[in-house]
Amino acid sequence: MKTLTDVLPDVNQLSEEDQAGLAAHLLAKLRGAPLGPDDQELARREAEIDAGTAELITFEELRKAVGR
Repeated sequence: MKTLTDVLPDVNQLSEEDQAGLAAHLLAKLRGAPLGPDDQELARREAEIDAGTAELITFEELRKAVGR
């Protein structure tokens, strides 16, 4: 079995899109990993946006909030 050290050089050569796909795949395999909102939660959030009751932020505000 390969180790993380073995595969990192190959992973680093992947495109950003492929790296994101790999990360999503690995997270989905982990027990207890946050998978994001379910369909019901997405529908609730979309309804809030459509009704104008959601508090929206810009991408720049999001970036500042997460420190990037």
